[in-house]
Amino acid sequence: MPQAVVKPSNQVVAFGDPLMVEMEVGANATPAKMLPGRVVIFDDADQTVKEAGAKATVETGFLEVAPNKKKADAYAVGDQVKVIIGECLAVLTLLASENVTRGDPLVTAADGKVAKLAVGAMGAQGKVVGYAWESSNVTADAEILVHWKPSASPAAAS
Repeated sequence: MPQAVVKPSNQVVAFGDPLMVEMEVGANATPAKMLPGRVVIFDDADQTVKEAGAKATVETGFLEVAPNKKKADAYAVGDQVKVIIGECLAVLTLLASENVTRGDPLVTAADGKVAKLAVGAMGAQGKVVGYAWESSNVTADAEILVHWKPSASPAAAS
């Protein structure tokens, strides 16, 4: 048995039993960006979601893999999706060229990805959505383990 959390091959939640809700991909979502492991926010209609943008302040959760899909399959507008909203360890997509170390706070980046919290004024960086569980410093988007634990207030760093 491994002495660490192993990244799952066809699901996003790596450890934990988080709260999950079923929602619908909203009319304003970009289907190519609606992938498992991406952060989502509320869309215009109730119970619908779209991909989060950079420095979001109202994240909803992140997308999990549906039983009839693979991790690389995108969701279309109108699809039912599992949105993970509770605390857990998950494999999320880190923005390319982000240099993160274990424990670094993360915020949303473009297209539902996550990025390292940068220095900035209160609220200017969005909300902290989790903490890096492993280090990464690559030039391409990377799948990293994240302690998903959204904060209750906008982020500020010093």
